[in-house]
Amino acid sequence: MQECVIVGRPNSGKTVFAIQFAHYMGAKSVDITAKSPDNLLTCRHYTIEEAKRELCSNTCHKTRSLQSMIIKMTVGKAQVLFKLTDTCGLTEEIHSDPAIRYGMAQTLRLMRTANLILHMIDVSQRSDILHKEETIDREIYHYGITRKFYIILANKMDLPIAKQGFGQLKSNFPSALIVPVSALYNHGLGEVKSYVACNI
Repeated sequence: MQECVIVGRPNSGKTVFAIQFAHYMGAKSVDITAKSPDNLLTCRHYTIEEAKRELCSNTCHKTRSLQSMIIKMTVGKAQVLFKLTDTCGLTEEIHSDPAIRYGMAQTLRLMRTANLILHMIDVSQRSDILHKEETIDREIYHYGITRKFYIILANKMDLPIAKQGFGQLKSNFPSALIVPVSALYNHGLGEVKSYVACNI
């Protein structure tokens, strides 16, 4: 089964996007399989609202391990299944919590094997963040453009400051396809679906 992985900084909107994208595809509920640091797999069933309430938070590193769901997508007259995997947020520094370090290592390993990489960037952040030469987003970008299927999702476009950030993002990451989205309000999910449908 083809796998699509969502990567990016903590609190960039990865988990919200994953749940909203599943809902956009027609899911009323999701079965999410998590892989713990000791390789234990657990699966939980959530309604969409339960998943948003229990899995999404403004707390940094709420997601500490891989969280996967199987999504059904209509492509032409066919039904296609693919795995969508949410990940632990990546940072420049080595985190003091072993569980978070393991979650980051899981994320990096999965980036090497996933069929498609969705790179989530919060464009409502301060403009100087996008100008720094050494950032985790820039490292993901440089790796992503070497892969066949890689796309940047410029998230939080519903916020007023995001328009400026989106322009800076396009200037600083010129070799990537960039889609403006608001995971919270489902903006841009149709464009993401079209890209995934063509490349998964």
